[in-house]
Amino acid sequence: MIALRNKIREIILVFLVLTLSSPGLAEEAHGHFDLAAFLGQVLNFVVLFGGLAYLLRKPLDEYLKGRVEQVASRLHQSEVLREEARRKLEEARTRLDDLAGEIRALIDQVRKEAEGEREAIRGEAEKEAERLRKLAREEIEAMVRLSIRDLKAYAIDLSVSLAEKRIKERLTPELHRKLIRRAIERLRSTNESSVNN
Repeated sequence: MIALRNKIREIILVFLVLTLSSPGLAEEAHGHFDLAAFLGQVLNFVVLFGGLAYLLRKPLDEYLKGRVEQVASRLHQSEVLREEARRKLEEARTRLDDLAGEIRALIDQVRKEAEGEREAIRGEAEKEAERLRKLAREEIEAMVRLSIRDLKAYAIDLSVSLAEKRIKERLTPELHRKLIRRAIERLRSTNESSVNN
């Protein structure tokens, strides 16, 4: 609110400086200065920008608060997604450890059973162990692909959040000042054309 008031004061000051340096001063030097026209321009400017500031203050505040809340929400969402991806990665690691333990236990069990029928069961056990390894590898690869997909999704969300933050940072007060300067230039050119007519 204070910043908005300061901006309005700056605009009024710039307008007064521009108005005082306008062709009216050149006319004053020749003795043709019209005080009523000058005061009318100043009054028009104060009414126009005062009214705009009054009308746009609340929607601008609401818009900026909404944007801040939206960015905070997205940052929170990205944090939640990152934690979820981290949790899923830990689960995948735990499952990998469990699978490795299960494979070792199965091989030990097969070895114990194979003592009596060693040659016949040995071939069967190797086939079974290979099949389990293949299944474990496929499941691990599927989990890794899923984890990579989740991490990519998280990276994309984070990139979007960072891009939004950078865009917001680029919408600086300097850009706002440029826009205001353009509006003042338009008003000045309109004013000059109305004074010339």
